[in-house]
Amino acid sequence: MPKIKVLFIQEKKVKKGAISLSDLIENEVPDTYEFEHVSAKEDIMSKVAGFHPQIVFISNSKAYDIFELVQKIKELDSDIVILAMIYTNFGSEREMMDRLTGMGVYKCYTSQLSVDSLIHDMFVSLNME
Repeated sequence: MPKIKVLFIQEKKVKKGAISLSDLIENEVPDTYEFEHVSAKEDIMSKVAGFHPQIVFISNSKAYDIFELVQKIKELDSDIVILAMIYTNFGSEREMMDRLTGMGVYKCYTSQLSVDSLIHDMFVSLNME
């Protein structure tokens, strides 16, 4: 079975030697996912187009407009499942969640994200459970 492609969009590169969210997921469900990471705003859409992920996990940042990013990803491929981590310091959490889900984001997370629930949501979003 081919691996599920997951693209992580985050403001900063994962530091060498640091444990990333993809490392934690790989530890829980080995050999299930193929991960790519992108942090530079100007590289995001080319990475989405070139990698062809099934799932995109966006960590909200001041470095890019998350709403514009979701719109561009959905225009490129409406079948991509988008999961978004949002932070309250970017405005009303509820308003952001409502707007993002209205734009096609599968699920929004706040600061309380468990790896188990993320893995579950990734399977469910692709109708694999």
